[in-house]
Amino acid sequence: MTSQDAGLPSELFRFEGDRNVVALRIESLDRRPDGTAIQARGTIEIDCGDVAAGRGVRGVQPTFVGDVDLDAWRAALDALDLGQDVAWREDQRATEVHVRWEHDDMLVVTVRDRMGLLTDVTAAVPVSDEWFDDAYDRLDRVYGLFEGR
Repeated sequence: MTSQDAGLPSELFRFEGDRNVVALRIESLDRRPDGTAIQARGTIEIDCGDVAAGRGVRGVQPTFVGDVDLDAWRAALDALDLGQDVAWREDQRATEVHVRWEHDDMLVVTVRDRMGLLTDVTAAVPVSDEWFDDAYDRLDRVYGLFEGR
């Protein structure tokens, strides 16, 4: 790891609650010769339900994130904060994340793998104002990795 990679690993997002976790973990950066980041590599980690009881799922989906994806995630957070449902990276060549509101305090998150196993995994998680504060902080930290701060 170089000094430019300080702050790794880092999470772009984390949805968590009642034995359900969906998180995108950034593990490394692909850089140009001048040191600027081209894209980040990572995994979407899914741990939902009670795997030991046979009523759950656990897995890791490799993925990548570019600066365009970060901008799209900021727009998705803004829309969620306004009470709208979102689809991040829909119809792109990457794992999709769909988030919809259920009641005023619950988000339903679906990770859709259209490129590999053609599988959807859905989890419900509670959400609060503090979650949004944390989500924007996570996004700013990942933006910082791309900017080399």
